[in-house]
Amino acid sequence: MKIKNFSLCSLLFFILLTINSIIIENVYGYNVGIAQNQNLIWKCNVSNKFEMNALFGSTWDDSGIFKNLSKGKRMKWEINKVKINETFISVNISLWQWTFEKNWGIKDDNFQTIYFSNPGDYSQELNFSSTTSLVPFWFPAPVGEFLGELDLNNWYDVDNRVIPTLNVEIVKGDIGPNLPAKNIHIIAIYNDQGILDSYKLYTKGNVVIIDISLEYLPFYVLPTLITLILIFSLTVIFYIYKKRKK
Repeated sequence: MKIKNFSLCSLLFFILLTINSIIIENVYGYNVGIAQNQNLIWKCNVSNKFEMNALFGSTWDDSGIFKNLSKGKRMKWEINKVKINETFISVNISLWQWTFEKNWGIKDDNFQTIYFSNPGDYSQELNFSSTTSLVPFWFPAPVGEFLGELDLNNWYDVDNRVIPTLNVEIVKGDIGPNLPAKNIHIIAIYNDQGILDSYKLYTKGNVVIIDISLEYLPFYVLPTLITLILIFSLTVIFYIYKKRKK
């Protein structure tokens, strides 16, 4: 009886280890993509503050997703809670703003991102001008299909043939008076989880003004994690085997 109980506990433990990776879809076929307790880190590779000041004014990095942005800084999200139903897809997130520090320390803020479960519920000519980056850092998955169902305004062109990509073209003064001060072009590429993988903001002549990329685990970390899981699994199996032989 003890062996059976131990086996059951082991099974439950493995279920708990993997439960966050289970994809739950709503009735429209979309899911959250990201998992509870998942950490997402982006790094700024290029930030031309002089050009951004000229394009959007000197307060462009005072708030929002670009707050305190500089080359070499990183930003972290920690996914606290995900929720999906027939009406909304929502994610609660802890935020560590752009910093040079390797030790993240105490989080800077909490916020929530919400999408309609049915992309058809959004208004026509949708845009993301309320977001400093002019594109979200996360979409529901499958992201290519979700983007394809949105009725976006003429700034946006969705390319979901291979890698889900938002191509953005905004002409001078289209956001507000003299905003932007020049024509800009943004290329935002998303991975299969709906997470922003690469963000580049250009001006005339393909001059990169902002370049942000998602950080991935180093290649040597993944085998280590897999090895640890295998060792733990084999240890449990060996323990159960020995118990049954007694």
